[in-house]
Amino acid sequence: MNAPSIPTGTREALDRARDQAEAALAALGGTVEELAHEVAGKVEENLPVLAERAGRIAGHAEAVAGAAAATALEKLDEGVLTARRELAARIDPGTPAPRRWWWIGAGLLVTALSIAGWLVLSRRPQPVEQVTEPPATNPPGNVDLGAGSPAAAARNGHS
Repeated sequence: MNAPSIPTGTREALDRARDQAEAALAALGGTVEELAHEVAGKVEENLPVLAERAGRIAGHAEAVAGAAAATALEKLDEGVLTARRELAARIDPGTPAPRRWWWIGAGLLVTALSIAGWLVLSRRPQPVEQVTEPPATNPPGNVDLGAGSPAAAARNGHS
């Protein structure tokens, strides 16, 4: 391939521009190198001061974070206690009413009396034996039935 031809004057101008650019870059490189050494020296000089400031800032940040964590923990504790109290109130809404045991005793007593009354009232009358022989009108053999004896008077309805 054939490269297009560049006029000689232009070529010389381009060569001069390239040389000037290289010289400028070399000068800038030296200046940048000097500035880098200067910055490195300043950093080394001020490193203890910067480290101290960074340490103070870190300490302050740690103190602020610790205080914030303590405050958050206190609020969390309060919240947990409040939640526990609310849960306990929902599970056991209040103190139980005093039990009146004497009502229970009275109820048992009435029940026992009712059962006893039912047993007494529900008993069937005992059947009466039918006597087939008439009662004896003769006194037993060892009783004296004389006119003046008390047994004779009681028998006649006199005292």
